[in-house]
Amino acid sequence: MPRIDKTESAVGVVRADLAADWATGDLGGIFGVGLDTTGRIVKGAGNTGVVAIVNPNPRARFQGDRADMFKLGDVVDCVGLTAGRRAYASGTTGVITTPASAPAAGSGAVPIGYTIEADHLVIQIGAAL
Repeated sequence: MPRIDKTESAVGVVRADLAADWATGDLGGIFGVGLDTTGRIVKGAGNTGVVAIVNPNPRARFQGDRADMFKLGDVVDCVGLTAGRRAYASGTTGVITTPASAPAAGSGAVPIGYTIEADHLVIQIGAAL
């Protein structure tokens, strides 16, 4: 189960409220998120585009709960990623992937960082990738 390994809260973490409940199956995962028109967190691009990564957990999973949004940091114990590749978040679902080549223009996928090992994702949203 992916977990945030390290981050610097003064520069790499912001907080906002969740727009909707997260499904039980999403708990412990990592997702690219944006903000809706009321400034609440939604999976995928929302109104702002993908601006951060969320790692939903039992303490922050219901509508209105305040959640951490990670823009800079490391995630370990990831599954389904490939080492040494750029990582992208789907603008529709927020799912994170490490494709062999950059997604096609217009796909809505947003670069969010890169992997060191297959289970170690470095988040660098907003940085030049």
